Amino acid sequence: MNEVMDSEKIALFDMDGTICDYVGSMNLELEKLRAPNEPIVDPFMVGDAPEYQYLWDRMELIKSDEKWWANLPKYQLGFDIFKLTKELGYHNEILTQAPKKNPAALAGKLQWIINNIDGEIEFTMTRNKSRHYGKILVDDYPGYIIPWLKHRPRGLVVMPLNEYNKGFTHENVVVYDGSNIDEVKEIILERIG
Repeated sequence: MNEVMDSEKIALFDMDGTICDYVGSMNLELEKLRAPNEPIVDPFMVGDAPEYQYLWDRMELIKSDEKWWANLPKYQLGFDIFKLTKELGYHNEILTQAPKKNPAALAGKLQWIINNIDGEIEFTMTRNKSRHYGKILVDDYPGYIIPWLKHRPRGLVVMPLNEYNKGFTHENVVVYDGSNIDEVKEIILERIG
């Protein structure tokens, strides 16, 4: 394959909820802050309802710790796809959301990359993922997937399945649930090579 072809085979990987277990880690930390007899509420399911602002405040407190970001566990579904795209000759890059006012998150995410990704890897921290080129986007969040596909109508998204994106469908999105790696591989090869 020539150099130009190789440089076009780019797979972009989100971090939180895709290659890092953001949700599982956040729920563990929130449990530590829950008062006795306080009901268990999943902040990812209730959204921004005013009566649950206290949960979002707690999450901001948790996310202000650089070490929390640096020590997020790997999320296996995302790493399965990371390995697959590499085997298919793709150049994997990290494309992650950069918090507006949280330098600890930026430093922690960088430390996570250094600690968990073998070899050199390019990474971009951005506020707008739709501006970035790749043939494949691997992301768990429909709110980032939709704008990216708007700018990349021939692109393909591999979406690691989780509790919060169940039911999301799009003709350019293949859902990976941990049991269908062969299907994902076949779709990548058929659709974009």
